[in-house]
Amino acid sequence: MPYFYGEMVTGVAFPTCKFLKEIKLNPIPQTHRSKAVKVGIIDLITKKPTNALYAKIMNPNSASIMPQVVAAWAEELGHEVHLVTYTGFEDLRRELPNNIDILFVCAFTQAAFLAYSISNLFRKQNVVTVLGGPHARAYAEDAKNYFDYVIGFADKTLICDLLQGFSRHPDEGVMLSAQRQPHALPGVRARWKFIRQTLDKTRFFKIVPMIGSLGCPYHCSFCIDSQIEYQTLPYDEIREDLVFLQTQFKQAAVGWHDPNFGVRFDDYMGIIEEAVKPGAIRFVFRLDRETSGLVLVAKHPAAARELRALWERREVVKYYIAIVHGQVAADMLGEQSIDHSE
Repeated sequence: MPYFYGEMVTGVAFPTCKFLKEIKLNPIPQTHRSKAVKVGIIDLITKKPTNALYAKIMNPNSASIMPQVVAAWAEELGHEVHLVTYTGFEDLRRELPNNIDILFVCAFTQAAFLAYSISNLFRKQNVVTVLGGPHARAYAEDAKNYFDYVIGFADKTLICDLLQGFSRHPDEGVMLSAQRQPHALPGVRARWKFIRQTLDKTRFFKIVPMIGSLGCPYHCSFCIDSQIEYQTLPYDEIREDLVFLQTQFKQAAVGWHDPNFGVRFDDYMGIIEEAVKPGAIRFVFRLDRETSGLVLVAKHPAAARELRALWERREVVKYYIAIVHGQVAADMLGEQSIDHSE
């Protein structure tokens, strides 16, 4: 039985993603490499250095999943991979080897200036740089001025092709994207090497990132995922990951990176109850970095059962607040409930 429940309560607006529909994507040059390359990956959890105790404890628990996925894919393809999760305490110039061939950076928009600076530093060393993550999808046109490649959707085929045929683009970056989100991602077991090295940065609280779906079934105009087809990830893999985690920790904590957990609530809870021994794993829902909100924590099993019942009966009311710059046009104002049956 999970003891931690969370739900996004308030949100901020960010631009609709026109990356895939309006931008002509360029093919990857066919200058294939037959040897392995040295791949650097930086997951920007924060935008600047910090000495805060809270950041020391919690930032390593906010690691993104896709940088770990790209790292796992690159290793499976035979490349040498160095992943750094930047929590505000690392010296990135020392964390990565000097002789990497290509650098992937995952960034939210709050960390965009840091991402641009990192790219500039490594491009001066003749390293090819690639931007992925929310900022790449929301502000691709801007990002291509600072990176050699900007990625929308990434699957293993795209990463494979890129690592075989990348080159420098100093004048203007190349925008790449798979046709859709991948049908499956490397699970916790496949990403464990990279998960573990990040969790080793904190001693008190270790949360393993998992996800159950991609895209979104709703069509909110302010969200970059509103145009992305909703899909669940394979249930068998989720079940296997939960079983695996129980072999790694006496009591594991899972951070569910899934804003649409409630869409398949019964399915996910069925998997959890089937795979997890009572009290073996605690669950908390991570809020997107682009979103502000609250996390509701059950302090004991009885409270967890009651909270779960509230969610199952859909008796929890949530309000979303969008913060925008300037004046909102009158025809964009109004109130509308989300139809959960769609």
